[in-house]
Formats: sequence, structure tokens, C-alpha cells
Amino acid sequence: MRESREFLVITFSETSDAMAAEKLFQEMQVPGRIIPIPRQLSAGCGLSWKTELSERERAESALQGAGIRWHEMEPVKLWV
Repeated sequence: MRESREFLVITFSETSDAMAAEKLFQEMQVPGRIIPIPRQLSAGCGLSWKTELSERERAESALQGAGIRWHEMEPVKLWV
């Protein structure tokens, strides 16, 4: 049976920012992956990064340090 739980979802206005974030997070070994933006959120490019809630501070710091813009960074309940 499927269940839902909260993840941190980071949305981006530009596809180039989403792709840059994916590369950065992979290099820094921040767990997660690119997913379509969940219905609960909205952003321009349609892509988002899903990771554990505990990674918020690390992800935000990495994005700021690299100068990568994000639209929203929110906890969202998703099916697993």
C-alpha cells in the first residue's frame, strides 16, 4: 500500500536553474532528484528538486553559495 510523507520540494522559475541545482546537489551529494512540480506548488519551468526535510539548510546554503535562484522551498506531502 502506498503512503504519503513530507519531503522538501524546491521549485525554480527557469529550467537552467533547475539543471544547475541538480548538478550542484549531485556534486555535493545532497540526496534527492528532479521531479515535476507537485500540484500543491507552482513555478515557471515545471521542474523541482525533491529531498529530505532535513536537507533544507544544506540545500539553501548551497544554492545561495552558487548563485542559483529558486522560486519556492516548501515541505510537501508526496506519495512514496
